Formats: sequence, structure tokens, C-alpha cells
Amino acid sequence: MSKLFLHFILLSLLSSCMMVHKPNKGSSANSKQQASGIQRSISKTQYPKSEYHASRTKDFDLLHTKLEVSFDWKKQYLHGIAALSIKPYFYPQNILELDAKGFDIHSITLVRPLSAGKGAGKWSDEYNSTNTEELKYEYDSLIIKIFLDKTYTRDETLLVRIDYTAKPNELPEGGSVAIHSDKGLYFVNPDGKEPNKPRQIWTQGEPESNSCWFPTIDSPNEKMTQEIYITIDTSFTTLSNGSLIYSKINEDGTKTEYWKQDLPHSPYLTMMAIGEFAVVKDHWQDIEVNYYVEPEYARYAKNIFGNTPEMIEFFSNKLGYKYPWDKYSQVVVRDYVSGAMENTTATILMEDVQVDNRELLDHNWDDIIAHELFHHWFGDLVTCESWANLPLNEAFATYSEYLWAEYKYGTDEADYILQNELKHYLYEARRKQVPLIRYHYRSKDAMFDGHTYAKGSRILHMLRKYVGDDAFFESLKLYLHTHKFTDVEIHDLRIAFEKVTGEDLNWFFNGWFFSPGHPVIRVEHQFVAGRGAIGDNPTTSNGTLVLKVWQNQDSANTPIYRLPLVVDIWVDGKKQRHEIEITKAYQEFEFEVDEVPDLVLFDGEQQLTGEITHPKSTDELIFQYYNSDKYLARNEAIKLALPPTSNSYRPAPNQRSRRPGNTSGNSNGGVGIDNPDIRAMIVKALNDRFWRLRKMAVSFFKDYSGEDAPVIYNIIKNLALSDSASGVRSEAISVLGSIPILPAGAQADDLKDIFIKGMKDSAYSVVSASLRAYVNTDAVDIEDKLIEFEKYKQEDIVETIVEYYAKQGEASKYEWFIEKIEKNEEELYTIVSYFGNYLVNLFEDGVTKPNLQKDSLQRSGIKILENIARNSDLIYLRLTAYQSLGFLKEVEGVIELRNNIKEDESNEHLRLLYNLIP
Repeated sequence: MSKLFLHFILLSLLSSCMMVHKPNKGSSANSKQQASGIQRSISKTQYPKSEYHASRTKDFDLLHTKLEVSFDWKKQYLHGIAALSIKPYFYPQNILELDAKGFDIHSITLVRPLSAGKGAGKWSDEYNSTNTEELKYEYDSLIIKIFLDKTYTRDETLLVRIDYTAKPNELPEGGSVAIHSDKGLYFVNPDGKEPNKPRQIWTQGEPESNSCWFPTIDSPNEKMTQEIYITIDTSFTTLSNGSLIYSKINEDGTKTEYWKQDLPHSPYLTMMAIGEFAVVKDHWQDIEVNYYVEPEYARYAKNIFGNTPEMIEFFSNKLGYKYPWDKYSQVVVRDYVSGAMENTTATILMEDVQVDNRELLDHNWDDIIAHELFHHWFGDLVTCESWANLPLNEAFATYSEYLWAEYKYGTDEADYILQNELKHYLYEARRKQVPLIRYHYRSKDAMFDGHTYAKGSRILHMLRKYVGDDAFFESLKLYLHTHKFTDVEIHDLRIAFEKVTGEDLNWFFNGWFFSPGHPVIRVEHQFVAGRGAIGDNPTTSNGTLVLKVWQNQDSANTPIYRLPLVVDIWVDGKKQRHEIEITKAYQEFEFEVDEVPDLVLFDGEQQLTGEITHPKSTDELIFQYYNSDKYLARNEAIKLALPPTSNSYRPAPNQRSRRPGNTSGNSNGGVGIDNPDIRAMIVKALNDRFWRLRKMAVSFFKDYSGEDAPVIYNIIKNLALSDSASGVRSEAISVLGSIPILPAGAQADDLKDIFIKGMKDSAYSVVSASLRAYVNTDAVDIEDKLIEFEKYKQEDIVETIVEYYAKQGEASKYEWFIEKIEKNEEELYTIVSYFGNYLVNLFEDGVTKPNLQKDSLQRSGIKILENIARNSDLIYLRLTAYQSLGFLKEVEGVIELRNNIKEDESNEHLRLLYNLIP
């Protein structure tokens, strides 16, 4: 399951005053929030002892499920016949309990096999046998309790057939922060009345929602094979797990498509997707790799998903386990309730993944594609036995994003991903610190959090750094081959690593997987001249570097960690690497050095999950930028250009004098760009090998007017016109648009020409930045330029236009807003976000524009926002409409209206958000 929607909701919960963002590339793989220092003491109430959640007891073993399904679009029902091949797991049984939420049960029968002896009970003609017996049952709308005709032993297989109707829309609405609805089965635009939106049916099974549309043992530690017969109108394309065996036309004009999966997987991974999809075919070796998209995006599908075959090859080789399934398909659906879902052989993805080639210049979707693909080994092939062990699925899938980026785009891009995972976890850790593997939780939904995804990914990276690449991937190979098509717990992973390395790794797993919190490290270094010895060893060096390390986490709740890591020390421009191991709350380490080091880089691999505060001087950090090959170290140094804060650093008495600088792990402020040495470093960073650091360096020159501004202006101008990365070009355009005083010889028209050129750039981000910059000039044709882009659907461009129209409040644009809302296209979120602000600004002068018209349009607009807030199927649109109404609180009745919307809202997570929004 993708973590994209998880980030969106978490940030919404924790940032109640912000404009909530739709879960798209802007809030996708990683949180935008800057992690700040965590309180050193975490109250025990933040880790309450909840009910213990064991893995589900296996009374029966579900061998195979055969489904025959058809649909009532008007009622949004599924009519189904489920035939379950099942046998007792070990102990004899005479009562079978199945998960089935909100069904109408028409009949339950025991199907007697047509054959006897060996082979009896297999899924063949027995499913259609007329030799049946009605079974008695009890049903409480959640569990079917079926009374069997006799007591069965583990050597006997029985076949139970259930005729039922599933009514997902009549279930109470629930969900989690990661998967915001748990209906299991979803009809999109069922009556076809919503313009520009296709009719679709799709499912979402994780964690235990597939029992909303077929009866099953809805638990991750169950494994089954399956067949699904889907009957639907001939205009639709279907997708399910496994292979399409046939498609036939029925006498009534419908068609039935038969999908079969012969390899076992857990019931939550069963899926269907039905819609008018274009199917773009690809392949990896002899395996079919297909992309299901809306027809207008068919020409872009291979550019969106085209790295998939290479990913399959890379992961197969890296893991030493060939992709295990018979096909791989990816389908994009509308109104999806999460980011994506790794259904076996058939991943479902949110509609934001559907983009054109120009948008791909700014952002590809390799992270989410890799994440869901990697699940086909970690989650689908080998599955966590309980949701308490969910990191065995999600931590690995999240770490695959790092692995793919490292292979395809280099270590800088990969380390950037890892940095954002740390930020995400630390941000969540400010209010929540729990063990990664936790059997005590309020609900299984609570497992889908920043610990499971982000912290889990970081821990796997640390394990890799500790054992080494060869041992890491050999251990994963052993783990996968040993436990294929089974369910596992965390100790199975530990044992695999121990068998490969020969080392007892309980210390690592106990500290990182079973304990809450993280190390909070304070580091100080000091050069001592003429120390003369290190311990009992004589030395010929001129001095000693003393490294002092504190673990400052609250040891009442968080352990004192064993931390093997490296320290890099530069002396006279040359780097020496030293291995150390921290095992105590306070330790000192000593190293021979000939002179005061240029730099001491604690955790030279930059891999530790935790907080590190290591005071360094400005000179040291500048040296760090020029000499470290690590993105994180260079990024830390560049932050010296941030505006100064109260943070200060006083060098130890025996260190040579250096200007105060920033502190590692505490990057809220630096020295500032007015410092000439720092500014020279930032100018150097304008040509950094990594585009994200170039972009960051450009941003520091916003509003800059120093004496060297003409030189810097020309560099940024060249970046705006010719940098290879669209992110750098767009940032350079934004900075040029903020220049307070043009350098000598430059003209305002020169900037306008750059912005006009930028509007013709292939990348939308550059177009958007150029358009926004042009709006802030004194050009007389601003509205003419905006009109040229009114038909664009790209979010940043739409936002630039909408923001301008909202500020202007021109009545002539009212119908434009309404038309955009009624078209219900992908930019609807952005339009709704600003519509309330537009309504407030209508006719502000009240003289030349009569108040009567203002009142009329405002009232009409408020009704439109109310309708969206009450009735939209999309949680983020309801939320955004509610927020947009907040701009109109001065209008009579709006406060009461918002309170009424809040009271009527059925989604508990949305109600929680409403209580946080002013």
C-alpha cells in the first residue's frame, strides 16, 4: 500500500491552519514538513497499553475461492456466488466462521463432490454439482457462522457455496489515515451523470475490506488460490489477479470474463477493476506487463510506467528471486481511496499518476511504481502474519524506492529520499513514539503510519550498512526462498540474517524493531595538542582529537542503543575513516591527529535514524560542502545560508578560532548569505552535480541585492534558460521575479522576455513559475496571458490563474469558476480551494459594483461549496470545500452552516480535521 495518502492526512491533522493539499506529487512520497527537535521526554501516555493483537488463529485453511459476480449499477450492489474450498487447519471442526460484512445471504450449501477419493474437492466440476445440502447458519452482518453437516478432520476438504448480495454503500463508513474508506467495493459515477468522469468499479481490500464484497477468511495469514468470473456490459474492460482465461459474450448481451490465479496469496490482495480502459501492452522476458489507463492517456502510458520492466529485472536480480507471478498489470482509477495498492499481479493506482509527457519532465512516478512492485516479493509472496508485523510489508516496499533511485538516478537522489523518510518519521515522533513491531494498538489501521513506512525503511538501510551489501541481499534471498507463499513474523527475518552472517542480531532487532523512540545524540569534538598517548598506546602525533558522544533520549522509555558507525576526520585536506561503536549513555573516543582537523563528520555514512546535534564552525561546514561526497553533508552545509537564529556555537578553548556556524541536526537557521565565504559556497552550489542542491542554492538569492548581484543575476538568468533540470529552471524564474533592484544594464523588459520564454518551456513547472512572475510585473497584458492558459489542467498553472482571479474578484470570472466546478475535472480541487476567497473579494469597492449582485453571487457560490462539502465522494474535496467556506465566515449564516456540515459528516477522520480547522 502506498504511503502517499498517508502523508496527506497526517500533515492535515498536524497542520490545521494550512491550505490542505490534494494527495498528489506535491505531497507524495515524502512529507514537506521540516522536522524540528523532538522533546527529550515522551510521556508514557503516548504509548498506552492497548489490547494485544495476536495473529488470527487458523481453525480452517482456505484453499481456493471461486467467485461469480455481476453488478447493479443503480443500487451499487454486487450479486455474487462464492464457492470456497476449505479444510480444518489441524483440529477437527464442525462450525465454519467467515467474514462477510453487510450482505444479504440468499443461501448457503454444502457441495458434495462428484468424484471420491484422491482429488475430491478440487475446483473443477464439483463447483457446479447439483448434489448439495442446505446448511444452517447464523449471521450478524459481520460474521457468518455456518453449522456443518458433520465434524471434519484436517484430511477432509469441503466445498461451501454462498449465494449473496453485497451492499457496500450501506455499510457504516470507516477507514484510516492511509486508506480513508473501508467499503471494499466502489462504484464511480454509477449513473453516468457526472461529466468528464468515467464509470468504473474497483476494489480495495487492505487491511480487511474485501469481506465487504465476498465471504472469506479476511486475514493476512491466510493464503488461497482463486478464480473470478466477472459479468459486465461489453463496453467495459476488466482486470483481476492472475491470467485472463477467456472472455465470452452472453445471450443477454453482457460478457463474462474469467480470471484465474494458480499461486496462493492472501484474501486482502484479491482485486477487480472495471472501466473503459485503454490497455497498453509491454513485457518483461516472457511475462506480460500491461498498463490500464483512460484512453486519452494511452499515448503517455509507456512514459509513465515504462521503467517497470527494468524495475522487475533489477529487483529480480538484486533479490536473487525472479518475479514470481504470471503477469504484472497496473491500472489507474478515479476517486481512489489511497495512493496505490499492491494487489497480486494487478496494482491499482490513484488518478494523479495519469499525466502527460510535459508533466513527467517535472516529476515521474517511479517511487510509487517501485513501491507497489516490490510488494510482490514483500507482502504478496511473503506476507506478514498479522498487522502487528506490517513493516515486513511496508518498510521493505518503502526502502525499494531508495534502492531503485540509487540504481537508476544515483546516490544523491537516493539519499534525498532517505532524508525525507527521516523527516517524516521525526515529525510523527513529536507526538507518537511506539515500537515498529507492535502487538498492542488501538486498531489495525493505526499500523499504517510513519513508523511502519518511513522509520522501517531507515532501519532496513541501517541493517544493510551494518552487515554489508553482500550479506544484506543474500539474507533477503534466503528469507524469500524459505518463506515463499507463506506468512511470517519479524523473527523469521532476523533468523535469515543470522543464518547468513553467523551473528546473533537480537541486539539490533530488539533495539530497532521492538523498542519505541530513537537515539538523540549530542556530539562534541575537541583537539588537544601534545596529548602524547591514546589509552596505553604511545603516539608520535602532535595531538589528539577527543570525540564526546551523549545519548540523550529518555532511557525510561527508549533504550540506550548499540550504535556501530564510522567517523570521518579530515586533516590537512585528507580524509581518514574510523569505526566506532557506541554502547553507553556517554562515551569518549580518541584519535591521533597531527593538527586541528579541518572537519569531523560523525556518522560518515549519514545512515543513523535519530537526531544528531554536532556543533561545527562556519569554516568546518564550508569545508564539509567542498569535500564531502554525501548529499546529506553538503545539504547541511548549504543551510548555513539560512537566516541567522539564536543558535550559536562557541569553539572549545583549544580549537583555533572559527566563526560560529550552524549545528548538525538543528537546521532551523544559519549564518546567512551576507557572509562572503558562505555566499561563495552557495555560488559554487549553483553548479552542484545534484539538481536539488542547485535549486536550493538558487532559492537563497531571492530578494538579494548585494554588490555582486549583477554576477549572480547573470548566473541565475542562465540557469533559468538552460539548466537541465526543470526544477532548477522554475526556481531560477521565481528568484528572478523577486529581484528588488535590477543590476546595472539590465532592464525590466529583459525579465519580462525571460518570463515570456519560460511560458513556452516544455515543463509545466517552468511555465507556472514564469506565469506567476509575469503576473507580478507591471505588464499591461497580464490578463491576456492568463487567458491563454485558462484551458490548461496542470495544477500549478491552474493555481496561478485561480489565485490571481481570486484576488481580483472580477464578477466576469464567476461563470468561469462555475464552469470549472461543473466540469468536474482534475483541477477541481484547486478551483474549490480558492473559490471561497474569490467570493469574499467580489465587489470590494461596493461603489461601482452594486452590493445586490455581490450578495446574489456570494449566496449562489456558498450553496455550491456546501454541496461539495456535504456530497462529494472524495474526502479531500469535502475538506477543501469546508475550508473554503471559512473565508466567508463574515457572511451571515456561514458559521452555522459550517457547524451543521461538521455535525452531519459521517467520516470520523474528517470530523477530527474539522475540529482542528478554525
